[in-house]
Amino acid sequence: MTVKRFVQLFICYFISIAIAILVTNLFSITNIWLAIVLVAVIGYIVLIIPLTILTLSKQKK
Repeated sequence: MTVKRFVQLFICYFISIAIAILVTNLFSITNIWLAIVLVAVIGYIVLIIPLTILTLSKQKK
């Protein structure tokens, strides 16, 4: 893997965490376990989308 790929991965990871936390705060979830599960699931979904797109675009080249 190149440095460019690691930077892309970090950016996608950071964005996925930020979006997951914002969505969790948007719904004012007070139960810590529910918040953890939602952050994990939302973060995973948000992380998969750009990484899949980057992988598919790399394979086309």
